[in-house]
Amino acid sequence: MYAERINKLEKLLSFTHGHQITDYSDGYICDVFSEIADSNIDIYVSDLFEWGKSNFEYINEAIQEFGSNPDIIKQIQQGQFLCYEQELYNNQNDVLKLYAYNYLKDNEIKTNEDQLEELENYIEDLDSSNKLEEISSYCDDINKDQEMEI
Repeated sequence: MYAERINKLEKLLSFTHGHQITDYSDGYICDVFSEIADSNIDIYVSDLFEWGKSNFEYINEAIQEFGSNPDIIKQIQQGQFLCYEQELYNNQNDVLKLYAYNYLKDNEIKTNEDQLEELENYIEDLDSSNKLEEISSYCDDINKDQEMEI
């Protein structure tokens, strides 16, 4: 039931590292996004320079936001962090839907289309100060509602 939605979102989010949201079970959305962005920063100089050649705007923006660092490698890494984090925030609703669909699938929670639409509306109202646990709880409540109807 969820496999098609999950596959579609994973393809859509492949450039954002957003699929890594499923590696987490708790935490503030903002912290999880920062961890995902940070964990994907290149460590090899050749990879950093290759990325940096076409991403000057992120490097410059990172210098403005984080301050100038005399180490060019650190400047590029800060640019990558900023880029990856912005991509996650720009796709926040889809990243969180992917989290929710995986949670539903992994916990074998069945839903109907109306419940999925309500879940998606709920996710759209979230911001980065919410926790992943809130999404999990919402999904668990769907399951409780299903059990009560039986």
